[in-house]
Amino acid sequence: MNRKKRVAVVVMSVLCAAAFTAGCGKVNIGYVDQNRIQTEAPQVKTSIEEMQNKMTEVQQEAEKQLQEAAAKGTSQEDMQKLQQQMQMKAAGVQQQYGVQIKAKIDAAMDDIVKARKLDTVVNSTGKDGVVVSGGTDITDEVIQKLQ
Repeated sequence: MNRKKRVAVVVMSVLCAAAFTAGCGKVNIGYVDQNRIQTEAPQVKTSIEEMQNKMTEVQQEAEKQLQEAAAKGTSQEDMQKLQQQMQMKAAGVQQQYGVQIKAKIDAAMDDIVKARKLDTVVNSTGKDGVVVSGGTDITDEVIQKLQ
C-alpha cells in the first residue's frame, strides 16, 4: 500500500512538472492603436460618417416631431415619452453602427492574428497604452485590411 502511494506521488509530480514546462514557451503578443484605426481606416471612417449622418437625421426628425407635438398642445408627460422614444432610436443607431464597426475591425484583426500566429492582441492607445516594450504593432496592417 505504501509503495502504491509513492508511485502515485511520483507520477503526479512528473505530470505537474510536464504541465508547468509546457506552458513556459514564448508568447507572441500583438497590439493595436484603436484611435488610429478609427481615424485612418477608410472603412471605419466611412461607417462613422454614415452614423453621424443618420444621427443628424434622427435628431432633425425628433426636433420636428417635438415641435409638432408642442403645437398640438401635447401634455408634458407625452412630450417626455416622445423625447425618450427619440433618444432610444438614437441609441439604437449608435449601437447598430458600433457593432458594425467592431465587426469590421475584429475580422481584419483575426486575419492578421492567424497569419502572424499571435497568441493575443492588446489595445495600445498611443503612448498611454498597455504595451510598454516588446510585442508586435499590427495597427498599420489592420488599417490596410480596412481599405
